[in-house]
Amino acid sequence: MEELVEILMKLGLKEYEARVYASLVIIGPAKASEIARESGVPRPRVYDVLKKLHERGFVDVSEGNPTYFRAIEPEKVIASLRDEYIRSAEEAIIMLKSYERERREDWLPVWYLQGEWSVVNRAEELAEKTEEEFVATFMEPTIVLKFRRVFERVRERGINPKILIITRKVFRESRLENLGEVYYLPISKVLHGEPGDFMETAARAIFSTNGRYLVRGILIRDSRESLLVYEEGGVKGILVKIPFIPVIEREVVEYYLRKLDDRSSTCLSRT
Repeated sequence: MEELVEILMKLGLKEYEARVYASLVIIGPAKASEIARESGVPRPRVYDVLKKLHERGFVDVSEGNPTYFRAIEPEKVIASLRDEYIRSAEEAIIMLKSYERERREDWLPVWYLQGEWSVVNRAEELAEKTEEEFVATFMEPTIVLKFRRVFERVRERGINPKILIITRKVFRESRLENLGEVYYLPISKVLHGEPGDFMETAARAIFSTNGRYLVRGILIRDSRESLLVYEEGGVKGILVKIPFIPVIEREVVEYYLRKLDDRSSTCLSRT
């Protein structure tokens, strides 16, 4: 029952409320003493908890000697908890926005992101702010799929993103075909270029497969902001607004797009 109690608490019930309600669902109509024994809630507290659940419409009461209690159908209770949760979340957003002071985010040019959800969420924000161009490069096609919604939002703005995939073998991934202009580049062309060429040197530094930090992708919008996605004990990201860094990252991607001998044969999808 512990797992069930935890789930009910996540939906908004307090621990004793969750224990009492779950117990009533399991044992059916019962006296307070039986509920206390089944739930593990101290007998003196059971009555207060039952009263609160009754006031919320989650428990019915049959007055008598003794008094019996029964749980309202779980579907109705969960629906009520869900609606309260959503309503509270919406109210919290409105209140936070109303108290929000001048945003200082733009004052700080570099932000470190932790976890895949945070990284993808910020990538979607980049997509929503795109005005002219969206360029991205990834080390594997499966990573591109994690950012599917990002490219869909870019396209909703009337912009066709360019996606360069650097990988070890030739492939064709049909699920990428509707995301933008998708190009393939062997990693050997990145790691074994001309030693004196600045773009080659920059690319090797970014996409090296050795070391503690493994770059998995870069997303760049309008050469103004970029999001570098990397792995170090999990997915992480670095959001950069220092102008020259997104410009250099974009130029590295464009450099290799220009180096492709025949775009029509290497392009997996041009829509």
